[in-house]
Formats: sequence, structure tokens, C-alpha cells
Amino acid sequence: MESKERCVLRPFFEPRGVAVIGSLREGRGEGYVAIENMLRLGFAGRIYPVNPSYDQVLGMRAYPTVDDLEGPIDLAVVITPPLTVATIVEQCARKGIRAVIVSTEGFAEAGKAGAKLQQQLLNTARHAGVRLIGPNTLGIVNTSNGLITNPYPMGYKRIRKGSIAYSSQSGVIGAHAQPMQDRSYHVGKTCDFGNKCDVDEADWLDYLMDDPETRVIAMHMEAIKDGRRFMDRLRRTAARKPVFIFKTGRSEQGARAAASHTGSLAQSPQICNDAFKQAGAIPVNTWQEFWEMPKVFESQPLPQGNRIAIVTLTGGVGVAATDVAMESGLAMAQFSDATMQILSGLSSNLTKNPIDVGPTMVLTDNPLAVYDTALTAVLNDPNVDCAAIILFAGSAPPVGTTVSMLARLKQRISKPMAVWMYGPRMHFRDKLSRQLEAFGLPAYLEMETAIRALGIAARYAKVKSELGCEASRGSPTIITRRRVENRSKSPAS
Repeated sequence: MESKERCVLRPFFEPRGVAVIGSLREGRGEGYVAIENMLRLGFAGRIYPVNPSYDQVLGMRAYPTVDDLEGPIDLAVVITPPLTVATIVEQCARKGIRAVIVSTEGFAEAGKAGAKLQQQLLNTARHAGVRLIGPNTLGIVNTSNGLITNPYPMGYKRIRKGSIAYSSQSGVIGAHAQPMQDRSYHVGKTCDFGNKCDVDEADWLDYLMDDPETRVIAMHMEAIKDGRRFMDRLRRTAARKPVFIFKTGRSEQGARAAASHTGSLAQSPQICNDAFKQAGAIPVNTWQEFWEMPKVFESQPLPQGNRIAIVTLTGGVGVAATDVAMESGLAMAQFSDATMQILSGLSSNLTKNPIDVGPTMVLTDNPLAVYDTALTAVLNDPNVDCAAIILFAGSAPPVGTTVSMLARLKQRISKPMAVWMYGPRMHFRDKLSRQLEAFGLPAYLEMETAIRALGIAARYAKVKSELGCEASRGSPTIITRRRVENRSKSPAS
């Protein structure tokens, strides 16, 4: 039976129909663009434009007001002036629409007057039985049904469907702001909470915890509204699937910026990160890690341990990768006798980890066969839990041949891999990256990120198995404003 908490966000992400209320001016109106984006992604439900100045928009009937709407509508997207929003929410309630995304700016992020207006909006919504995302938000994306509420042009035609759910309090998570097509991000769902006057990250975790389409969760957070409730949901969710958290507002100036951005009170990142780790989540420190790290979990199994094999085409990178592996809590795998026999049959120089197959490949007529044999032997080794694969991205060997070889390996051997490519042209790197990602092999822009991703996977596998034991020893750390204030008074802070 579905939980009450999960039901809260279902109409937002799985609506039968969506009403879009705002400017429908062709090409420029925010309502018009939001509808155009939904059509581009192939939204599976019906769309209801609402504006009294139009009879038809993009081949669809337009309605003068919400009161005139007909049909099963679960979600409304409101992009109208701030003073009109509360009235529209009341109209939505009368029509049985219980989920509203308020994209409009000019609320708590705009100062005291805006904060008062936001509280009035929230009071109206609660009295009417309506849940809100926002205000000051670009809303959501659900690639499984083509839903997108972003009122800005994307600049590309599609978003690759995946199983990673991304959330933020910022519009920079929006499809118009990220190269979701070029970078092949594995997007399942996204949510920009904006000022999060109502729906927040705890609701998000409630929904995603049991969502069969979500395997990994990545959250960018400026502040936590209800620390006790959030930590409870985080611990329960992390026991089932990995949760990455990118906490910003690390400096005093950053905390002030967060307050002006969404009207939020930012907590100490150190306290938050310690609590996140205790709950089983994975803190990350950069925007790139927020987007890139989750890929290692998206279509691969968890490693059984922390022993890594590094297969490279250049010895120098192998040394650098070894350093990163040690810093990431990984251990260099000691190959079995059977593996050593296969590797020494290729070359006496291939019996050490990391394995530099570059010189051996140069001396053979079929260099890719050398790489295939070495990598297959390493991945089949019971002493190896995961592998970092370093490739050259160029015109030779053909990209398609390399991808086919790795795809076959992934089908035969169930161990996590991470790929980093180097080469003279970004064109070749991007092409190889996209093709590898299509087969479920995570490809990274930086070698260090690829290695650290495997380290994170190994740590999470261990933490996940221990979460039950940790829970029996006591409740999770609670993040409260009082704790933050006390910490700020200590000399160590």
C-alpha cells in the first residue's frame, strides 16, 4: 500500500493533466515556453493553457480562468504576478487541483514584504488543502513521462532518460542551464524547491524512497527546514539507495548569499556533513561531483569490497590514479596466480597493478585484443572488486570498436567500472563518452573524479550493510538552529 507521504508528490510528478497559468505570448511568454518544452519532451498527459487573452495556444484550446477548466487535472503551474497567486491557488482548490508549482518570484527572497506575502500564500494553500512547490522555482522534470515545467527555452531537443533524481533550491538545476543532452546526464527526475515554503527535501525523500524509477538521489542544499524530520527520512532512504548531498553556504558570506537567494537560514556545513555521513548519505564538495558522482551507481552493481584494478595506456596516469585510489580509501588489488599467468603471457611487464598496457599494444598487430584480454582477466579476478579504465580517445582504434569491447565485458562481468578518457580533441572524448554512457558505463571528465567515484561506491556498500546496526545504537544526529548557534560561539568555529 502506498504511503501517505509518497502520495504528496505523486500529482506533481505523475499528473494526468497540467494547467499552465501565465503569459502565453508566442516564443517569449513563460507559460508558452513551459508548454513548448512539455511538447518537445513528449509529455504523456494533457496540457491546459490558461489566459483570458487567448483562445488557442500551440494547437490547444486556451481557457480564460482556472474556473473554466474541464477534465482531470492534477497539477497547476502558476507564473503570474505575486499578488495574484493566492487567488489562483484558491481557484485550483475549487477545481480539485491539489498540487501547485509557483514559479513566480518576489516572495521571501525579496525581503520582508515578500516574506509576508509568502506566508499569506502558504496560509491560503493550507486552508485550501493544496501543496506547493516554490515559490521562486523552475519546478520539476520527469523524463519517464516527458513532464517539464521550466519556463525557459532548453536549447536542445531531448533529455536522456535515467534513474538519478536531482534536486536543488536553485534554477541552475534546470534543463535550460545544464548540458543534459551533451553530457548525457542520467536524469530521471529533478526538483527545484525554490523558497520551499511548503514541499521540501524530506517530502522529496519520502517520494523517492520507494520510487521504482529512481536508483540514485543527488541533493543540492542551502538550508534544512526541519532537521529532525529530514534526518529520519535520510537515514531510511540511504539504507535503500545512495543519497549524495552538496551542502553550500560553507562560508559566512555564502550563508548570507543563501539567505538573500531563497530566504533560507543556512546551517553549518561541518555539522550537516557529519550528520549526513552518520545517516549513510554521501557528502560531495563541488558542483561537478554533484552531477558526475552519482553515475557510478546508476546502472552498475555495488562493489563487494574496496580492491581496485587500474588498467591504463600510460604509466604516468597509472601512478597518479594510484595516489587518488589510496586517498579515496581503496586498496590496490593483488592479482591471483591465474590472472598473473594470463597477463605474463601478453608481456612480462603486465604483472603489476596498475597495468600499463600501452607499450605492449604498440608492439602488436591487434592492440585492442591485448587490451581486451588484459581487462577481461583483471575483471574476472576474484581479488578485484572494481576497475578504473583509462582510454585514449582518438581516431584510432575506432571508437565503436572500443565501446563494443567494453559493452561485452559489462554484460559478462558484474563488477563496477569507471572510465576516464584522454586525447587531443574534445570531439573524440565526447563521442566516446556518450557511447559508453549509452551502455551504462560511467565516463568521467576528470581522472580523479572517476577514481573517487569508485571509492565512494565501495564506502557506500559498506555503510549500507551497517546502517541497521548503527540505528540500534541510537538515533541519528539532529540538525537544529540551536546547535548551529552554539557551535558558532566556540573558538574552534
